Amino acid sequence: MSNLPDMSDFERRVQAAEKLAQTNPSLYKLKLLCYALLGYGVIFALLFALFGLIGGMIGMAVYSTALLLLLVKKKLILFIIPAIWILFKSLWVKVEAPNGYLLTRKKAPRLFDELDRLRTELKAPKIHQVILTPELNAAISQTPRLGVLGWQKNTLIIGLELLLILSPEQARAVLAHEFGHLSGNHSRFNGWIYRVRMTWHRIMYAFQNDDGFGAKLMRKFFDWYTPRFSAYSFALARSNEYEADQISAQLTSPQAASKALINTHVTGPYVDENYWQFFFKKADRMAEPDHGPWQGLSHFLGEHVASRDELQKKMEQELTNETGMEDTHPALKDRIGALSATAAVPEPVDQTAAEIWLADEYQGIIRDFDTDWIAEHGERWKERHEYVVESQAKLTELNKLNKDELSDEQLWEKASLVEEFVDKEEAFDLFTQFQVRYPDDPNVAFVLGRLLYDKNDEALLDQMKIALNQPNLVHSACEYAYYFLIKAERIEDANWWLTKSEEQSHIDEISEKERSQLTLKCKLVKAEIDETMKQHIIKTLSANKNVKKVWIAQKPMQYYAHVPAYGIAIEFKQRFGSVDKLVQEVLEQLDLDCSYFVVPKSGDFKKLAKKIIKLKDRLV
Repeated sequence: MSNLPDMSDFERRVQAAEKLAQTNPSLYKLKLLCYALLGYGVIFALLFALFGLIGGMIGMAVYSTALLLLLVKKKLILFIIPAIWILFKSLWVKVEAPNGYLLTRKKAPRLFDELDRLRTELKAPKIHQVILTPELNAAISQTPRLGVLGWQKNTLIIGLELLLILSPEQARAVLAHEFGHLSGNHSRFNGWIYRVRMTWHRIMYAFQNDDGFGAKLMRKFFDWYTPRFSAYSFALARSNEYEADQISAQLTSPQAASKALINTHVTGPYVDENYWQFFFKKADRMAEPDHGPWQGLSHFLGEHVASRDELQKKMEQELTNETGMEDTHPALKDRIGALSATAAVPEPVDQTAAEIWLADEYQGIIRDFDTDWIAEHGERWKERHEYVVESQAKLTELNKLNKDELSDEQLWEKASLVEEFVDKEEAFDLFTQFQVRYPDDPNVAFVLGRLLYDKNDEALLDQMKIALNQPNLVHSACEYAYYFLIKAERIEDANWWLTKSEEQSHIDEISEKERSQLTLKCKLVKAEIDETMKQHIIKTLSANKNVKKVWIAQKPMQYYAHVPAYGIAIEFKQRFGSVDKLVQEVLEQLDLDCSYFVVPKSGDFKKLAKKIIKLKDRLV
């Protein structure tokens, strides 16, 4: 089920920006330009500071040796050099390029000829590499080679499944849409904002995955800046989607662009339900697949004639969806309407874009995808099969016992297995029997509520009210109740559940915030720690050759106090080298199922480490 609607800060900013874009487009673009330049302003200010520090050091060395010696003697140089390094590292954030099956001109000449034509017609920038991925999608990803300073590497990402369901003309329409975002035919300002928007998103993601001190400083700015810039540029980004659709229609035809959109929205889900779900279900019966998934999909699409009635139903359902704020892409009906095209059920494709554009390499690529899929998912397939065999054996044994003879654990397990493998009605009776034993249990109430939702039974509301007593069930319980009431057009009752969900979101937000930081201001107490976890920490860190001593403390929580958060202070044996790397190594080794912070005794966090050490709870 989708998330409940919630007027977030992001949505409020988007609505304000859209209103301004409609009433005063010039002022909107001016404000958006200022927002975009703000990000670059911070970056160039850092650059100025960096070069200023370096230039100052060189100047002192050349013109005032005495001053330089004074800085060295007073050890102030120990603060200046790390500052230069921190600034440099924060600007040199690494943004990972997308991964996939690399296509070359030699391997797919027809595809590259098509790309050359599109690029020439649209005056688009160079595509540096083309990769195939399994997804039903296409995109152009820009990876800044110089971190926040740019110099983009353009990667065209094409989904193999997309090429397998579209005709060459339809696939060309999709690629033209993607090129349209970067093209010279696109408004220069719009294209620039589109690229800046993608760049800031990727850079913020990179900072989120970097624990260096410089990255943390930059992350604070981007955590504030990126959501605001993203929200303010949302209106233009959505306009860009319509513009890219128009470019696609100009290079092919409105009908070709429309067919490509409908095919991806309709045929894609049809294939998922009629091929992929059946394929994965085989793991219940077979220890390993009887054929490669992509070879099977190729045969399925070549030999299977899709049900026109089912496609019609799916298309009509897709056309009822309204444009929302979850995505800059408008809803299907709005995109078709903007193209002035007619929505029509997808016709069977005689020859797919994959067959034409990949030509002689087509079968080889399919085999390579199958080989990669088995290598990546084969073990999980086997685990699923073993789970099913074991579960059905358990169910056979449980069926031999009278219901009244079952322990609580056995009754719950049988009910769960019956729901998964046998029949939901029978499972409902078993879960009801469990609830007779435990009338106030939130977990069984939620399961019964979920099953009642499928039966469109109003009794689910009483069950979901019981489920509200368990915090991690609140959002899901509210969703089921909310959508049941919305379908029944009981808006006022539905809003009660919406309010409950929003209240829980507020609590979760506060809880997440207090768990996400450990500072000198935080209260710390002696750790109450599970013995198994304690021994895991001791054993793991005792085996780490870089760890000398370890202490632990607990941070009391305002919300969800039963789920602890710990500070682990460590004295490392190494005095030189990257403390960040040592901390990251410890984090990866511990992998605790709770909130915890590794605090080195030396460096920027030594005062916090001393606060933990004062509690005298040493583990190693």
